[in-house]
Amino acid sequence: MKLNNDSIKIKYIIGSFRGEPDYPTYEDFEYLINNWYWNEGGHQFIHGYRGIDESAGPIFPDNILKEKLNGDEKVANDLLESLLNENKVIINKKTKFTTYYEVVI
Repeated sequence: MKLNNDSIKIKYIIGSFRGEPDYPTYEDFEYLINNWYWNEGGHQFIHGYRGIDESAGPIFPDNILKEKLNGDEKVANDLLESLLNENKVIINKKTKFTTYYEVVI
């Protein structure tokens, strides 16, 4: 599902979600990854450049989550661990340097 201004909450448009006390929530994660995947070239990167099957998705590499969380590796790792434990993401592909995660919808 491509995101547009009609489907995005105002807190994401103005960026205020980063200042909320429970940041990052699962909803924040969904916004960040879906925006990257659909609007920032992630789809082409994953399926065109990395050659991962298009039947899956959205898919993101582990470094993108860290990047979207302002480089905070601990927060990214904690969130990713939580998402894996709750079966909200699964490992789609693992290489020597990168793990690709698929959002389970």
